[in-house]
Amino acid sequence: MQEIQFEQVWYRPDESRWRDMEFVAYRDSGRLVVRADSLEFYGKAAGVVRVAGVRGIWVVKQGRDFINDWVRIDYGEAAAATPATTAFFADGSWLGWGGILGGTRRIYEAVRHLARSA
Repeated sequence: MQEIQFEQVWYRPDESRWRDMEFVAYRDSGRLVVRADSLEFYGKAAGVVRVAGVRGIWVVKQGRDFINDWVRIDYGEAAAATPATTAFFADGSWLGWGGILGGTRRIYEAVRHLARSA
C-alpha cells in the first residue's frame, strides 16, 4: 500500500463532553499519514500520535459535535488486558466544511484496512 497523507485533520484523544465547556470540536489539528500497518498524526500541540494495533474503526458522531462525522479508532495491544486507547479524526479543511462534504469519509476509506489486518 502506498502512503496516503491528509492535511488539515482534526484530532481528539477522547470524546468531547458538554460539561467540558470547550468551544471547538477538536483538540489539535495537523497532518495524518496512513501506512499499510499504522497511521501517524503530526499535530501542533500533541506532537506525533502513532496509532497501531487497531481494534476497531467506525464513523461516528461524537460528544457535543453533532454536525461533523468523526473516524473513531480504538487501538492498542490486543493481547494485553488493558483497555483500548481511542483517537478521533475528522477532516478540518475549509473550517470543518471539508468533513461535511465527504472528507472524513475519505479518511475512513483510507484507514479501514487497518481494522481488517487486526
